[in-house]
Amino acid sequence: MTDLRWPVDEEPRTRPDWRERFALGTDLALIGIVVTVAGLPLLTLPAALAAGSVAVHHRYTTGRLPGFRPLLRRFGRTLLPGIPFAVAAALLLLDLVALSRGWVPGGAPVLVLTTAIVAWLAGAATLILVGVGRDTTAPASWAWQQATARPWSALAPALAGALAFFLALSMPATIPLVIGFHLFAAHVISDRLAPSSPPTGTGHQR
Repeated sequence: MTDLRWPVDEEPRTRPDWRERFALGTDLALIGIVVTVAGLPLLTLPAALAAGSVAVHHRYTTGRLPGFRPLLRRFGRTLLPGIPFAVAAALLLLDLVALSRGWVPGGAPVLVLTTAIVAWLAGAATLILVGVGRDTTAPASWAWQQATARPWSALAPALAGALAFFLALSMPATIPLVIGFHLFAAHVISDRLAPSSPPTGTGHQR
């Protein structure tokens, strides 16, 4: 008799239990709290988010938090380059407020168009944070390539960011939690929608 080769079912993937999920939530909350405190001067917020992205990526890929010194180095290296991003974000937010309250002409069409542009830019900025967290050599160039080649890779983080923004506005006490979990969601979404790995730098900051 010939041997019969019956199909073999794949073994189910090991899923993290409640303890691992609780530990992940706790670590993300801790990252969000540190980022919130470090970003309170507002001009330091981009650098704080960049360091938080590094911490989230390390936690996402290794299952543990990184050391404090690599995060501090990343914060210091991103501090001055991040100031123009903070100023630009403040100006865009002020522009949206002025349009929504009728302080400047344009009406609803200009408001909708400006909102769409700001949302796309927010998604692209989120991809830049993901690239920084992955320790890329050119995170802005990689983010632009992903956002133009795969539009959903920028739109999906933008939608998630809008949801996180309105959640933070409705419950300001949750801002630290929202920041940590949104950074984690940005890395997960980027891996799903922009799977091509960005070029890593020569020296790891983690």
